[in-house]
Amino acid sequence: MAIPISVAHDFTCAWCWVGLQQIRRLRKEFDVEIEWLPFEQTPATMDFEPLAPKSDPADKPRTPSRFQLILAADGLLLPLAPKPPHVRTFYAHQAALYARTEGVEEAMIERIYDAFWNDGRDINNLDVLMEMAEGLIQNREALRDAMENLRFASLVTPFDEPAHAVGVYNLPTITIGGQRLAEQPYNVIRRAVAAIAQLPADTAIYSDLQYTNPHSDRPYVFVNMVTTIDGKIITGERGEPVGDLGSKVDHFLMHRLESKADAILSGANSLRATGSNWNPKTDWRIVVTGSGNIPWESQFMTLGKPVVITTEGSGIEDRPGVTIIRAGVDHLDWPKAFAQIKALGIEVLNVLGGSEINAQILTLGLVDELFLTMAPKIKLGAETPTYADGKPLPRELVQTYNLASSYVVGDEVFLRYTK
Repeated sequence: MAIPISVAHDFTCAWCWVGLQQIRRLRKEFDVEIEWLPFEQTPATMDFEPLAPKSDPADKPRTPSRFQLILAADGLLLPLAPKPPHVRTFYAHQAALYARTEGVEEAMIERIYDAFWNDGRDINNLDVLMEMAEGLIQNREALRDAMENLRFASLVTPFDEPAHAVGVYNLPTITIGGQRLAEQPYNVIRRAVAAIAQLPADTAIYSDLQYTNPHSDRPYVFVNMVTTIDGKIITGERGEPVGDLGSKVDHFLMHRLESKADAILSGANSLRATGSNWNPKTDWRIVVTGSGNIPWESQFMTLGKPVVITTEGSGIEDRPGVTIIRAGVDHLDWPKAFAQIKALGIEVLNVLGGSEINAQILTLGLVDELFLTMAPKIKLGAETPTYADGKPLPRELVQTYNLASSYVVGDEVFLRYTK
């Protein structure tokens, strides 16, 4: 279950730019649900008062400011693009709040931050905001109307007194499980989220993994699965959710491994069983299907860059915003499909099954690493799917992998194998 986090922010606040980078990192490590709370640090009622220049003795050593310290702690460099002076953010918040009604608030917020900090745009200009909404907001006329008529004005909290009245004294203020954190480095925020998730704050398993792709014709491929002690990958029937198979630590590490890849690949059956709220840590999301029975409205397909892999004879039609890879006439040609995946700029691919997909790519020698979480459970069943099913390999072709790492957390074992 996603951990709810609220973020009181303003687009032109340098500390909030840091907060955005921290939220991006949290999304890669944890399953979090962000509520963006719009605050305006320089509302129309506030006068701009330039600070008097401060003079120090010439021989005084330079000391870092609090802001410089947080940049250093989080390993960040603030963009140095020239910015217009005294930019208000009222209309920018109106645009983001309208984007919420279309389910694209997160993407709009990212665009507004990047437009100001990377490009120095006037993000309180309606025409600029309309330009940023292109390709993202479906009803752009409704967007302009919402901004011009201040449809969401009551949701924007100005400084100082109104903000202080709701407990916001600094931007950003990030609230996690009732704890308010203001202008804190990432490790403090991360520990708070780990505590809510009931995870060890220093869980470092797989955190140092870095991949480079040695293949010219395909991505670097790793498979990640959780199984019972007897190798089964489901707890109920085929097509049912399996969230109860692994622990919270397993779910956490699954997200961490997702963040190490450029794309996630899943079979359509597995995707349907996962539910509509699965939003992986990668932009590219790949689903393999022969029938075209895909949950198009799921977050997996709507919040990233969806790709469908199918055969030339499947009859699946083109769909706006979706990349269709057709490889093989009646049976999927995996080398051809993987070559087209690499052509998209995907260098590292995380495959999450199901068992038939795993078997097919393993048989063809297209897998570089295997991750296995062994859950302390027994399922049984001769027909129950395993890590990889398919046709058995003859004795002389049985594949051998090397154990690269093993970890024990509670009653679970986390294994990584390489060729």
